[in-house]
Amino acid sequence: MQIKVIRTLSMLCFMMVAGYSSYSQTSRPLRDHVDPDGWAIGTNIGMTDMWGDVGTNSALDHYANSGYLDKVCFMGGLWGRYTFHPSFSVRMMLNYGVFYATDKWNEDGVKGKGLLEGSDYVQRYLRSQTAKASVVEASILAEYTFGRFNLDAFRSKVYHRGHPYVAAGLAVFHYTPYSTVANGTTFVKTYDLSLEGQGFGAGYPKKSSRIQPAIPIAVGYKWDVGEHLKLGVEFMYRITLFDYLDGVSGKYISGFEFDQNLPVGEATLAKQVADKTPYYNNALASVPGTLRGNPSNNDSYSTLTITFGYKVKSRQRMFWTNSKFGRKYH
Repeated sequence: MQIKVIRTLSMLCFMMVAGYSSYSQTSRPLRDHVDPDGWAIGTNIGMTDMWGDVGTNSALDHYANSGYLDKVCFMGGLWGRYTFHPSFSVRMMLNYGVFYATDKWNEDGVKGKGLLEGSDYVQRYLRSQTAKASVVEASILAEYTFGRFNLDAFRSKVYHRGHPYVAAGLAVFHYTPYSTVANGTTFVKTYDLSLEGQGFGAGYPKKSSRIQPAIPIAVGYKWDVGEHLKLGVEFMYRITLFDYLDGVSGKYISGFEFDQNLPVGEATLAKQVADKTPYYNNALASVPGTLRGNPSNNDSYSTLTITFGYKVKSRQRMFWTNSKFGRKYH
């Protein structure tokens, strides 16, 4: 299934480039290559990445490990953009996606090392945590498109169908965290299991809300393929203000503490999810009070997406249109 999705995205990219190349052979009027003041609407879909305590320590290992493509996850949604000026616009987005990370991605770095070594690869590999989170996200971003600000240079830029842009703003997302049980592959919801004692009382971490703010930052490139159609690619990174997107942050707690604070069934399940070391590599259970994650670093997540947009034709006269362009909008 994942291979089919990747092939479909690759075909869409090919069609996008082919369509752009074919269209660029003909000259088009000025109005085709400038976002009109007013609205554009569209959709986006792409691959996701979770950046937290679970997984690899470096971005290079994250993408280059041999297991990265075994479980590709995606995010997609709808957006609307209002343009005030050829360079400035505001975009509203609503997205849904799934994010995934696993300590098994450190297996390549463990090869040739003894499992008693204290290296980061070995410690993460022995921890054997796997995390997944489903996210519903609403955001608003200010977007700046390069090459369209200086009106005196507008004539030389107008036939450039492709333009880079940057964007930043605010987001609110609702997340549901999951993890696997023992050494199995079945995912269970973990928020109510309080895997590090969240909400157990004094001396334990506070229970964080499942609704969290984020700061999205994006870079992208967009092409005008016609008077209305716009295609693009975008990388967006979200900075969050908490450390439990992947369900791992602080310290291990004892089985007794789960028994004292959770119903019997949930306590049993929490023990099998919170500490997986006894189920892998003949390792001993982790010592309560030792670090399970890194509480000093907040989690984040990112997407690499293909965007499709439609420019809604405005009947208003564009405020930047004047005689110096040699053509007026209609």
